[in-house]
Amino acid sequence: MPESTYDIVVIGAGIQGAGVAQAAAACGYKTLVIEKFPEAGLGTSCKSSKLIHGGLRYLESGQFKLVYECLRERKRLVKNAPQLVKLIPFYIPVYSNSMRSSWMIWLGLSIYSLFSFKKFSIVNKSEWESLDGLNLKNLKCIYKYFDAQTDDKKLTQAVIKSAEKQGADILYNSDFKKSDIQESKHIVTYIKDNKEYSTTCLCIVNCTGPWVTPTQEKIKPLLKTPAIDLIAGTHIIVDRPITGGVYYIEAADRRAVFVMPWKAQQTLIGTTERHYSGNADNLKPDETEKRYLLETYNSYFSYQLTTDNIIESFAGLRVLPQNNQSTFNKSRESLIITNAKLPGLITIIGGKLTAYRASSEDVLMKLKDIMGPPEQQKNCDTRNIKL
Repeated sequence: MPESTYDIVVIGAGIQGAGVAQAAAACGYKTLVIEKFPEAGLGTSCKSSKLIHGGLRYLESGQFKLVYECLRERKRLVKNAPQLVKLIPFYIPVYSNSMRSSWMIWLGLSIYSLFSFKKFSIVNKSEWESLDGLNLKNLKCIYKYFDAQTDDKKLTQAVIKSAEKQGADILYNSDFKKSDIQESKHIVTYIKDNKEYSTTCLCIVNCTGPWVTPTQEKIKPLLKTPAIDLIAGTHIIVDRPITGGVYYIEAADRRAVFVMPWKAQQTLIGTTERHYSGNADNLKPDETEKRYLLETYNSYFSYQLTTDNIIESFAGLRVLPQNNQSTFNKSRESLIITNAKLPGLITIIGGKLTAYRASSEDVLMKLKDIMGPPEQQKNCDTRNIKL
């Protein structure tokens, strides 16, 4: 069983919670993670597009800082977790009716290349027919660049194992019930095996992703957080393999869709975007979204897929700030919420899989501001920890 007193209690063992636990434990803080699922990364952290990338399309909405940070983190993950994060070729076909012109994509890739120190190229026409039956009608050019792919669940579990190695305690199958404050310490109550337990800590970090709001309501005193939108994204896995790499294509509504090689000679296609207002536990992909992804694939490739080709589908939730901007233009950067009048409370909203370590580093700086250095301070540097 866990100990009775901790420096930090992290709620949630998705990628953000795993990253915070790793950073805190590596620095020497006594850390406990409370996770409702039987393993880490079983919530929305295993329902992403499985990409470790800078986010080329975010350049269009002016999120240069985010893209640069993600490309820097991509480089670190390729180095620190080569068995989990691998660079693969990405292809962007440009047609006569594409929304983004060839010069616009060239400009975006030039900035991307400058940030990542990875060159891009234009695919020679003689190679077009070898690209997985890509539709060549009205095709003007194909750009090729490199980004990385991962298994998001395995990556999250590797990070949480690293946190354990650094000294963190992890409680699975445990439901956070509430917290109260008493004499500047937080009393955290949770349920495990139908029994109620409590522990004290100096700081609580809410890393529960799409469950952030209901979790926040259980933490006293209440740390107010900005209004959020939950954006559902569906993916399908089909039984038709592709071998060339990842195809970055444009749907009929001009949204970006990725067509990616996946395990056991399969193809992963995603994602969609729709506002979701229900319980995060009840999210499922709907048939309209599945057909949308199939139709997008079929408009670019000669081999035509039907619903019979779908062997699996899943939907995850992105947490984005609520504002008047379109979903495309909303910031993907993580928001780290604190209040000087409510010491010892930190909440993380949103953030990208790729940048989890950088977000955790920012949380660690706030932890130091709140609590000072740990009693037995260690290196505190997670940039070179192998996974």
